[in-house]
Amino acid sequence: MSKKASLIHVYNILNKYSDETHRLTRKQIEQYLLLEYDCELNRKTLHDHIQTLNDCGCDIHFATSAKDGYFIAQRLFEPYEIHLLCNAIYASHFIPEKASNDLIQKLFSTQSQYMKKDFNKTVYMRNMRKTQNKEFFLNIELLTEAIQHNHPVIFDYMKYDINKALVKRKEHKYRVHPYYMVYANENYYLICKNDNYDNLSHYRIDKMQNIAIDEDAIRKPLQNSFDPYDYAKSKFYMYGGKEERIILKCKYRILDDIIDRFGTDISLQPFDQNHFLAIITSSRQGIIYFCLQYLQYCEITAPIELKNEILNILKTAVLNYNS
Repeated sequence: MSKKASLIHVYNILNKYSDETHRLTRKQIEQYLLLEYDCELNRKTLHDHIQTLNDCGCDIHFATSAKDGYFIAQRLFEPYEIHLLCNAIYASHFIPEKASNDLIQKLFSTQSQYMKKDFNKTVYMRNMRKTQNKEFFLNIELLTEAIQHNHPVIFDYMKYDINKALVKRKEHKYRVHPYYMVYANENYYLICKNDNYDNLSHYRIDKMQNIAIDEDAIRKPLQNSFDPYDYAKSKFYMYGGKEERIILKCKYRILDDIIDRFGTDISLQPFDQNHFLAIITSSRQGIIYFCLQYLQYCEITAPIELKNEILNILKTAVLNYNS
């Protein structure tokens, strides 16, 4: 076996089986090398390999005595970073379950096996909302390529039917000019323009299938000052429509919720001992959805026609529940 190969094997053993609380003696390293790689090293070669790995920045702590052992002290990710990233992947319902597991295994490959066991015992909980769309990562790859090379894309846009299966929303293909991919409202969206009009639109990437890049065409231009996250923020709950200046009168008990939803750059004004005013720029449908969720704690004061629209929705709801 070549010296280079055995050097990599030593690193792999230390990466998989060692950490600060699980140190490996020279004898244990030799046993793992023989078991997993059929590799035998003498004492000097093993010491030289560990020294070489340290010289390359691997930060392997040397044994101070024969029983202390060796371990990798610093890794690409800290344990808390792995926990954060894995939790985010598990929670992201737009990433298919198998793709989530594969991605998490790649993260765990940077850690010892003991960290993985601790994570599965204390953190892991299966997400039952995972998408059925197996093309999610392929979609990202194709959309990235189209954006980088300024090409439109063609795709099928999907929805769920009563049998919980993904089916085409419309028979015809969608054709759009892609600009950005953004995470908003717990989903991953493509921001784009349609062929027939100049307004911006957005589509959930996990609901897109059969994406094809139109390499013979150039996408429509987009203004240089466009900020995709400002767009996502203004399209509250990612509802489309014209942005409006809206004034809400809210109880103080939902002040944190208002700031969490709309950010800190909105205007807030005291109204009375129990209420404050929030001045927000948002799409009409998004703010209607928000106000219906917080019906007991906020009301629209302006514009008056939007307040009346909420009132009509509530009247219809009362009729439905009384019928």
